[in-house]
Formats: sequence, structure tokens, C-alpha cells
Amino acid sequence: MDYKELQAGQIKENFWFKGKNDLINVLITKALKNRKQLKILNIGIGTGDDLEILNKFGENYVVDIDENALSVIDNKSCEEKKIADACNLPYEDNFFDVVVSFDVFEHIKNDQKAIREVYRVLKKNGALIFIVPAFQFLFSSHDKALNHQRRYNKKKIKTLLSQFINLKFFFWNSLLFVPLITIRLLKRRSKPKVDQMNLPFWLNTICFYLLKIDNFLIRRGISIPIGLSIVGFGFKRK
Repeated sequence: MDYKELQAGQIKENFWFKGKNDLINVLITKALKNRKQLKILNIGIGTGDDLEILNKFGENYVVDIDENALSVIDNKSCEEKKIADACNLPYEDNFFDVVVSFDVFEHIKNDQKAIREVYRVLKKNGALIFIVPAFQFLFSSHDKALNHQRRYNKKKIKTLLSQFINLKFFFWNSLLFVPLITIRLLKRRSKPKVDQMNLPFWLNTICFYLLKIDNFLIRRGISIPIGLSIVGFGFKRK
């Protein structure tokens, strides 16, 4: 969860964040198979909701440019936390087995420089696992409120990650695409405001299980050709 979403009143039980955490488990398991005891860099940690999952795979080093976001992260939940810019990572070359970036690259003005830094700190055959928002035409008041620079399409993300090999891409949040894009399009010209999605329990549960279906398809290597996010992974050349 982005720190600004926490400030706006979003809760961890929301279907989006629960579904996203389940997705992260799917992606890291799919990318890394049964590898454990890994050295993991988490860029743009936000409120750290994913650490419970990632800690199963190894030691987590977390960085964020926002000191307030880092302040909500329990020191016991990670090996190290630092205030740092993704375009200038304070680590030596070939240091990490995995870099994760969940809804972060869209915040960075020079995302190409950030990717070069990710590539530099990864070990050979190390993995980048990522989530980014999809489709620029969906850029809305929500994106503005979170200081997003852009949204991505498959061509743009493939170009951005062109130095990585064995790239895999999937659209996510596909089954809820139509109702959610309707909301986003209606709010395109609105003042910047974080979307509020605190739904009744029954509706929140239905939406969560629709995201679970998305995650099941991704686990099987199936991608529906639409979605609110593009997710995937790639590897540094050996």
C-alpha cells in the first residue's frame, strides 16, 4: 500500500491490497521456483504489507524516498531499511538475488535510470519482479494524487526492461476491468484524490475472489489481454 493511500484511509482488508499480496506470492513463487535464503531489495516499500510474504524467501532490504513511509515499517520485519532514491541505490554491484518493485516505477521521473540501477545491484541471473499500472488513457485523479508520472503498456515496459532476459508479462485485475475503468474514466478530469474503495464486506469478498481467479490464471501462465496492471518478472544476463 502506498503511504498516501494509508493517509487517505485505505485499509489492509480492502480486496485490492489482499489480492495484490496474493499476487506477489504467485509472482515470486513462479519466478524463483523453490529458491530460498535470498537477498531481496524492496524498492519503494510503502507501508510494507508485502514483507510477511517476502520474508519467507530470504532477507529483505527496504528502501523508500519517503521517511514517513519507512517510519511505519517494523525494524524486525526487515534486515535493513534506508532512505534512498531508486535512481541512486546505496548498494554495490551484484549484491542482490532479487529486486522487487510493486507499483513504484510509475512514480519515478527517470524510470530508465532506476532500471539501470536495479540491473547494476542484481547478481547475474538475479530476478526483477514488478507491478506497474496499465494504459495511459486510464490516467486519472487517483494517479495524480499518488504523483504518478505515467501508466504503461506492454510495448513501453518491454522497452524499459530490454536488457533483461526471459521476460514474462501478464495483465492483472482483468475481471474487474470494466467497472473499474468506468470509475477511472469518469474521474479523469477531477481534482487529485486517492480512490476510496472501502466496500461492504460481501462486495469486498466477491471482488477479492475475482482477483484470486486472476492470480490463478497467472500461476498457470495465462494472461487475459486487458487489466488495470501489468505484472511480471525478468532476469539479469548470466
